[in-house]
Amino acid sequence: MNVSFYTLGCKVNQFETDAMMQLFKDRGYKVIEPCGETDVFIVNSCTVTAASDKKTRNLVKRAKKLNGESVVVMAGCYAQGRREELKDNDNIDIVVGTKHKDSVVDFVAEYFESNHHLYKVDEFKPHEKYEEMTISHTSERTRATVKIQDGCRQFCTYCIIPYVRGPVRSREISDITDEIVKLHSNGYKEIVFNGIHMTSYGTDLEDTNLEDLVDAINKLNLDDIRYRFGSLEPGIISREFMEKLVEGDFCDHFHLSLQSGSDTVLKRMNRRYDTAEYRGKVELIREYMPQVGITTDIIVGFPGETEEEFEETCRFVEDIRFSKVHVFPFSPRKGTKAYDMDNKIPNQVKKERARVLAEICEKTAEKFYSDFIGKELEVLYESLRDSDEYMGHSSNYLTVLSKSASDLHNSIKNVKISYSNNGFLYTEEV
Repeated sequence: MNVSFYTLGCKVNQFETDAMMQLFKDRGYKVIEPCGETDVFIVNSCTVTAASDKKTRNLVKRAKKLNGESVVVMAGCYAQGRREELKDNDNIDIVVGTKHKDSVVDFVAEYFESNHHLYKVDEFKPHEKYEEMTISHTSERTRATVKIQDGCRQFCTYCIIPYVRGPVRSREISDITDEIVKLHSNGYKEIVFNGIHMTSYGTDLEDTNLEDLVDAINKLNLDDIRYRFGSLEPGIISREFMEKLVEGDFCDHFHLSLQSGSDTVLKRMNRRYDTAEYRGKVELIREYMPQVGITTDIIVGFPGETEEEFEETCRFVEDIRFSKVHVFPFSPRKGTKAYDMDNKIPNQVKKERARVLAEICEKTAEKFYSDFIGKELEVLYESLRDSDEYMGHSSNYLTVLSKSASDLHNSIKNVKISYSNNGFLYTEEV
């Protein structure tokens, strides 16, 4: 039988899709691209914004339209958050929340046997165990995403994720390192660690934190591989943490969560830092990693955001010199505190602020890219773009293009940058 997947949202969702793919393959299924010939169609959903909600609903309708005989499974965050309304959705045969994805093959088998709608969504308890899912291969062929934790208890006023992902559950260090070794033996050259709130890693385990995980990874002492963290909070950055990172093969790239460059907006968002702390953490990172790429996410148009607060964010972005910024207009999520806040910003104003900030971020990124002309960078080549041009990412997460008569795919090279153009760095022939 055939199974198809469509994944929305974050890298954690992508990891879970890869893990579900492996479960289906182990049971004899063939994974194919989404089409009308598939027997099972799984939508791994997202609910972080209104746009992701809409995409999720449209995909489910499309799946049933492509093949009315397919078993359609809605899994993930949207299913968890909208569980009541999905009970009567005729386009969905099986509903699975953010728990029990490790049993999805069994749910499909149960459906084929009973031909009855299945509803597998549970409320979260105060204390939950990490749901172990593992991968040996991924949909990418050069880098692999490894999930190290689930859940969040920060309750930022705009964010629905703590309500649909539940409490913090951390993966045991030994399970993470076993998976790293397995992926390394299968030829992966980069491991990207992700979670819902990685800074909370280990808070539910005894005497364990993210520094302990870094220690364990360094002790593996594997050759020809590098490591990268996904999104981290400023609070995790310390001299001790940075010293452990530079002892190993960790990339000089941080996705350091910001959300706003205005202290008053950060306070309304219930973020746990201010701009002075954030700036200090960036300076500390650059002390240990001078060429580091700092990427982040920023929300514009948060309720009550004044022109002055928006301008504070614009100035802060210019001061920090980010290598890349994802700019999002505020999207109200029912059930969060921000949903009921006064002084909502009109959509047109949010759209214009997003445009203005995106332009500033683009100029900042261009300057960051141009700073590396004439310098050497370590690049993992991931794909063939043209007949003799390979694309890859540097350790500080800049996109690099190189011409070569040799096969560069899945190789790590130190290359000299010749010039920068339109969001790409170009090298001499490799």
